[in-house]
Amino acid sequence: MYNRSLEHRKTILALLATALLASLGLGPNVFAAVGDNQGVWETWSSESYTMAPRESFQLRASYEDIPTRRWLLVVDGGDRNCDLSVLRVKGEELLYYKIDESRHEVSIPWGEGEELIMVLTNRNHEGGFVVSLLGPPKEQNHASYSFLVNRALEAYTAGQRLKAQDLCRKALLENPDDGVAKVMLAGFMRESNSFDEADAMVKEALQSPLPPDMRVLAEALEKELETLRAPLPEVVREGLTKAESALAADQPQEALEVCGELLDGQQKLSGNSRARLLVLRGRALKALDRNFEAVDAYTQALSFDRSKSSQARAYFHMGELFLKMENLVQAEGSFTIAIKYGLPSGLDVQARESLQLVSDRRTRDR
Repeated sequence: MYNRSLEHRKTILALLATALLASLGLGPNVFAAVGDNQGVWETWSSESYTMAPRESFQLRASYEDIPTRRWLLVVDGGDRNCDLSVLRVKGEELLYYKIDESRHEVSIPWGEGEELIMVLTNRNHEGGFVVSLLGPPKEQNHASYSFLVNRALEAYTAGQRLKAQDLCRKALLENPDDGVAKVMLAGFMRESNSFDEADAMVKEALQSPLPPDMRVLAEALEKELETLRAPLPEVVREGLTKAESALAADQPQEALEVCGELLDGQQKLSGNSRARLLVLRGRALKALDRNFEAVDAYTQALSFDRSKSSQARAYFHMGELFLKMENLVQAEGSFTIAIKYGLPSGLDVQARESLQLVSDRRTRDR
């Protein structure tokens, strides 16, 4: 990587390529969290330099050197200070610039095709400096995609769904052939009950070159959409859309009233319709901090529709509720069942990341 012999560089890149290929064999874990909030970092590469006073030199790193979604650059001078600037080559974006520090730590958002330039300048005395690239543990290093899709995954993990959608759309403007961004957008559309749009998007994604596991997810989403696009009674469809819109606008009381009118009304509802309305009722109750009523709504939803896709969604939202209530054991169980039964791609991302969060917290609490 850093001005090393060609043979040594080839060895390092071969090892990193092997790690990446292994990550692509993890099934739905293709979306698992790799980011600042993971809290576990491993040294992927480290190099020591002895520098004369005021000496300056340049280093470069590319995605091939550390194929992850995000990584840390650490420069440690011990008792000697130095200046560091970090420039992202695409767009000539200055990521970091600080002077006269003994230790620099920079979080690097990353993606396919990325490259950066680091300029290290010593201060007034000869000193030794260690430059390290830290990433997630290699056996846990999951697949990484384009820069914007990786940022969308991070935004979604942080609960910023609209930002994640916007980043996926920007990814498609930058590269209309980004099939992974299309799969992500199809998942978002499916979550908002825009089934026709989701179906069109996932079919378009399947015409694109996709990583093998991403193709599996896209095919599963396409199959689920066939079921979900089966017509619902018009009054239910309109009610679901109205309640979803109210939740998105942070108006849970309105969403609760819409669901209540339909569930308590005179019209005969199918089990599927009733289950979907009950899940929305649960989400509205959760937003209103009426947690035990929300648990009851999700439990009822499970009894009205026994299909795995419906039960997976109910268990996912139960997991989120139990996590909010600090009931980590039940949260872990709910997320585990939701993943086992099969979630659409977007929810699968969040369920796996939430499950990892719960697992980490339970480990710390033991």
